Amino acid sequence: MSSGANLKGFDDILRNIEARLGEPVVRRNVNRALKETVEEFEPTFKRAMAVYADTGKTVGAVVHGNVTGTSSGVPMVKLGFKSPRWTLIHLNEFGYAKNGHPRGFGVMRRFFEASKPVFKSKVGMKLKQEFL
Repeated sequence: MSSGANLKGFDDILRNIEARLGEPVVRRNVNRALKETVEEFEPTFKRAMAVYADTGKTVGAVVHGNVTGTSSGVPMVKLGFKSPRWTLIHLNEFGYAKNGHPRGFGVMRRFFEASKPVFKSKVGMKLKQEFL
């Protein structure tokens, strides 16, 4: 469930900073910035998922993962659901009713589309604070 947000121009900046400070320092700071930002977005995502709230289990199943992909050079962090709720939530998200539009249809997609620019700018600001 990646948001598909791309930070343009940061590759050159990070390469220059890596040359000065070293790769482990840069990787540690990038991971910290991503993790802090996704922790800030988790309560907002829970509020968006409140449309599904009958028992509160869906909102309670919202979790964020650790930063992954650093070995491939593209660090990412996921915001999603822990088992077993994720299958039910994705059925609600993509429509399963006769009319195809259950309550909350497209809530996650709208949340992630609206959050892309905000997430990118927050990660960018945190990285600027770390390195400047």
